[in-house]
Amino acid sequence: MPSRCRTIVDADGRPVAIACSRGPHKACATPGCRNHADKQCDFPVTRSGRPGTCDRFICSKCAVRVGPDLDHCPPHARAKAAP
Repeated sequence: MPSRCRTIVDADGRPVAIACSRGPHKACATPGCRNHADKQCDFPVTRSGRPGTCDRFICSKCAVRVGPDLDHCPPHARAKAAP
């Protein structure tokens, strides 16, 4: 199985590392999107009474940035924006 590599960039867009994997790429969970998911949703949730994050796999185009290294999936971004 061939390895898959991607370049990790810092906030200024400069390459800082290369990450390789032999596993399959995760697809973006946004309906209709077929991009490679390179982020996970950081929206706070509670699972079995314990705090955590949504962790839905999303691509950079679908992710809504809410802070430094914090991204929400489109459904959670809409929910947060609703009054």
